Amino acid sequence: MTTILSRARLQTRHHVQGALVFDTALHLGGGRIPAKGTDSPIVRDGFGRPYIPGSSIKGAVRAAVERIVPNLNISACGLYDQEANCLSALPETDPLRKSYRDIQEAIGRKIKESEELAKAFSTLLKARGKTLSDLPDTDEVSEENLLFLLEFHLCDVCKAFGSPFISSAIFFHDAAVDPQQWVGITQVRDGVGIDRDSGRAVDGLKYDYEVVPAETAFRFSLTIETGDPVALGLAALALHELRGGNVPLGGIRSRGLGRCHLDHEKTEVESLDFSDLEVLKAYLSENKTSRLSLDEFINKHISNLWTTKEGSHV
Repeated sequence: MTTILSRARLQTRHHVQGALVFDTALHLGGGRIPAKGTDSPIVRDGFGRPYIPGSSIKGAVRAAVERIVPNLNISACGLYDQEANCLSALPETDPLRKSYRDIQEAIGRKIKESEELAKAFSTLLKARGKTLSDLPDTDEVSEENLLFLLEFHLCDVCKAFGSPFISSAIFFHDAAVDPQQWVGITQVRDGVGIDRDSGRAVDGLKYDYEVVPAETAFRFSLTIETGDPVALGLAALALHELRGGNVPLGGIRSRGLGRCHLDHEKTEVESLDFSDLEVLKAYLSENKTSRLSLDEFINKHISNLWTTKEGSHV
């Protein structure tokens, strides 16, 4: 069970590459550095070209996934829902979170070395109907024991996308603009502040902002490093929503900006099973990997969300 959460040994890797095409203009604020001629410039790389930080893509995609999966009985805390029984959403003062931190800091020590340490284990185990005898290592605080506790105290989304307690198994990379699809210019649009009572423009509240034009394409890249069926299902769901244009990016989205889609005809997935020795040899000697289209990958893994994890979810 704990081997699924472990990041120490690479099981499988899936690398997704494709074109993220914007159907409407994109505004992704570039911080505090003002650009000439606009109040709100876009973010640029060191060469002055637009790009989308991987963190921006991940945040929007994760939020989209978290809104859907509860309907499939997949747990998602949203990092704030304290009723989701996930350590990530609990305040630092919560007994469960505090107990885990105490155990984490005692790595390598004997469990029965102190009454407080044994009590911390009991607090976390009892909350899930477990006892000390259920631990993989009943002698000392080990990485295996920590992973065992996280298996029961993290939601499914945190296990895949990461949390303060475990690293992500799904990596979103910065998306550089495709030079062949970008005309090399941006646009500046005007905006005004509106009085909510009268519905009229307010004097002195005119502003402008920079956007990347519609139909611009960015080079999308995503890496999945896990063999966990549920995590692969969540990654497939994320790609499904990107393909369908259901994950707007950037700012001013309520006014139509940031609509985009992952072009399924220009996106493919390279997969590698490290547990298969012959496959690994072919990869190391010939750089050989198996390839799937975006649609094939989604169709292969998305059903994991309702057919795995100790039986049917729904």
